Parts: sequence; C-alpha cells; structure tokens
Amino acid sequence: MKVKFACPVVIAGALALAACGSDGAEEAVQEEEAEAAETQASDGSGQANIRKQMQALDYTEFELEVEYDNDEEYEAELELKPDDSVVAGYEDDMNGIKKQGIEAFNDLYPLVEQLELTPSSNQEEEVQKVLSTFSLPDNFTDFSLELRFSDGTKRDFEVEQ
Repeated sequence: MKVKFACPVVIAGALALAACGSDGAEEAVQEEEAEAAETQASDGSGQANIRKQMQALDYTEFELEVEYDNDEEYEAELELKPDDSVVAGYEDDMNGIKKQGIEAFNDLYPLVEQLELTPSSNQEEEVQKVLSTFSLPDNFTDFSLELRFSDGTKRDFEVEQ
C-alpha cells in the first residue's frame, strides 16, 4: 500500500522542484529581454536622435575591455547595428556601476566622441588616450579595444602587461 502512494509523491515532488527551477530561468530570460529592449532604446524620437549621433561618429562599433590584477574590469560597448538600432552598455567593477540603454549611451557617447581613432592609429598612443578619456588606471593586465569604422574597416588594439 505504501509503495502505491510513494511513487506519486516522489513524482509530484520532482515536478514541483523542476517547476521551481524553470520559473527562475524564465525570470532570468525575461529580465535579459527587458534589458535588451531598453538597451536598444527603440522609443521612436529618442532612437532617431541616438542614431544621428552614432552616424556622426567615425565608427559604428566600439567595444572596450580593460582587466586589472584584482579581478576587476571595465567593459563598455557602443554599437550602431545594421538595422539602425543602437546598443549601449558598460560595467565598471572598480566603481560598482552597471548601466544599459539610454543611460549608458548618455555616459559613453561623449567619451567615445572625444576619441579620434583611425585605422592607422598608433596603438600605444591610442591605448593611453582611451585610458585617459575613460579615467581608467594604466596598471591594467589586459587591454582590448575593437573598433569597426563607418567604412567597414575593423581595428583591434590588444595589449597585455
């Protein structure tokens, strides 16, 4: 008699645990989708203004990653996608800041606009210029900057110390 009731109880328990796990995964996916939607700032006039600003830059993609000894890093991304949406975000471990969307764009755009990087730029000078513009320490262990210029040319700046 106990065996008849034990199997359904075990199965029901397993299903309940599986359901709990999938709710968390669904919430995480929903949160990521919400961040992506916010990041792309698809609110009509705001998006049009951001698109114009991005088109004024010499590059369509700016992706920066700077790593430091103490497992801290600074990551920033600003990109005009082929569908004319804009992706913006950054994470600054040293100052505990993580921003996405319009808020990140408003912080990053003025900095990226100051940089006058070209496909033939001197790597050492440009690395120092980026660190200075973003107010980042120069005692990094790994520096990576990927740029895609408006003409489609791609340039990577990579330095390890």
